[in-house]
Amino acid sequence: MDISVTSATYIRNLSYSLRRKLSDFLDPQDRWKDVIVSIRKPGGEMRYPQHHVRRFEGLVAQGRSPTLELLNDWGTTNSTVGELVDILKSHKLVAAASVLLPVEEATSAGTQQASPAVDTDSALPTRLLGEREAQPPPVSSAVHTQILLESSEAEHTGFSSFLYNDLMEITGNFDDRPMSDGGSRLGEGGFGTVYKGLLNGKPVAVKKLNPMDDISLDELRVQFNQEIQTLKMLKHENLVNMVGFSCDQQHPCLVYAFMANGSLLDRLACSDDSPPLCWRQRCLIAEGTARGLEYLHCNHHVHRDVKSANILLDEKFVAKISDFGLTRASAKRTSTTMMTERIVGTRAYMAPEALRGEITPKSDVFSFGVVLLEILSGLSPADENREPQFLMEVRYDIDDDDEELTLEEFVDTKMRDWELSQVQSVYSLACSCLHDRKNRRPAIKQVLAELKGVVKNISLDFQP
Repeated sequence: MDISVTSATYIRNLSYSLRRKLSDFLDPQDRWKDVIVSIRKPGGEMRYPQHHVRRFEGLVAQGRSPTLELLNDWGTTNSTVGELVDILKSHKLVAAASVLLPVEEATSAGTQQASPAVDTDSALPTRLLGEREAQPPPVSSAVHTQILLESSEAEHTGFSSFLYNDLMEITGNFDDRPMSDGGSRLGEGGFGTVYKGLLNGKPVAVKKLNPMDDISLDELRVQFNQEIQTLKMLKHENLVNMVGFSCDQQHPCLVYAFMANGSLLDRLACSDDSPPLCWRQRCLIAEGTARGLEYLHCNHHVHRDVKSANILLDEKFVAKISDFGLTRASAKRTSTTMMTERIVGTRAYMAPEALRGEITPKSDVFSFGVVLLEILSGLSPADENREPQFLMEVRYDIDDDDEELTLEEFVDTKMRDWELSQVQSVYSLACSCLHDRKNRRPAIKQVLAELKGVVKNISLDFQP
C-alpha cells in the first residue's frame, strides 16, 4: 500500500508497481472478470460489454496481464481508487483492496477465505510477509522453555545441544555492536539476530530467535523446529551446515558453521568495503545455489524464502542456502503443489501463485530468477526510491523498445570482466524463471544445466 494513495486518487496516476501488485491478485483464477463486469458508465450501463471482455481474455494467450490492460484502459476516464476499492470489496477481494487502501479488520476477518490476506505494503527485501494472527496470552519464561523442549526432540536430532549461557559467553553476551565496531553482531535474520562466536577455537554463527509483535510463540516454535528437522534430514555442499542449538532459555538459538564472506546480498552491495564480485564468482555462486535448490526439490522440499540474504558464502565463496524456517516438505510421489492459508515469504521475491497460498517448487524458481537479476545488476531486490520499485519488474523496461534501458546498461558497473553473450544467457534464464505462469517456468534441473553451460564457457576463457 502506498501512503500517498487516497480514495480520490485517479487510477491512471497509480504507480506501475502498485498496478503489478494488483495483477498478482486479480490475474489468477480470472478475478479481473469480477471487476470488469462491475464497472459502470455514469448512466449505469456496463462500461465493458462481453465483446470487450473477450478482447481482454485474448491477452492471456499473449502472455500479457488483463488486469494491467484493464487498469490502463479504465484509467483513461476519471475513475478513482475509491471506486476500484469498493468493487474489490464487493467481491470479497480484500487482499487486493488492501494493496491500495487500508481495509477495516472486521471486513478482512469476514472475507479472509475469499483471498489470502497478505501484508504487501512493504517492499523491504528483509520484510517477511505473514497473515496477522491473534497474539497468544503472555507466557512465563519457564512455560516458553517447556514448550520448546517438548517439541524440539533434542535427543533425536543428531545435533549438539548447548546451554544458553554458554552461547552468551562465546558471543560476548550477544554483543549487539557490529563486528566492525568490535561487537559480535553479524546481521539480522527473518526471525532473529545472528552473532559470531568461537566454539572450541572455531568460529560459528549463532542465531538468537527473537519474539516479535507479529510473530506468536507458536510461530517461533514452528520456525525453530522446522529449521532443525530440515537440516537433520538434508545435507549438501550448498546447504548451510548446522552445528547445534539451545532451547533452555526464553530465546531459542541455532548454531551454524560460520560463513566467512557473509551473504550474497551484502557482497553484491560491497558492504563493509568488500571488493565487488567478479563475473566468474557470480556465475559460480548462481550455479551453487541452483545445485542446492535442485537437491531440496529432489528431496521433496520447497524453501519458500529464496533470496540473496539467505545465500551465504564460505571462505571460498561457495554458496550455501540458509534459513529453512519456512521450508515445507511434501509427501513423496504425490502432487508437488500444496495449499496454505498462511502467506509467508519476502514480497520482492514472491511468485504470483505464492501470494495465493500455493506451495510449489516453481515458486522457488521464480525467486531464484530475482536473485539472477541481482547477480547481473548488483541492485537491491526492492527500493522504495526506484521506479519500478521491484527489481523483478525492471525486465519489462529492458524488453520494451520504447524504454531507454538496455541490458548492457543494466549490468553492474562495478563488474568489469563480463562477456555479453554470457550475460544475455543468464538474463534470458532469469526471465524464464520469472514467467507469471508457473508451468511456463523451467524446473530447477533445467536452470542448473544452463548455468553449468555458462560456467563452462567462462572456465575455458578464465586465466587464474
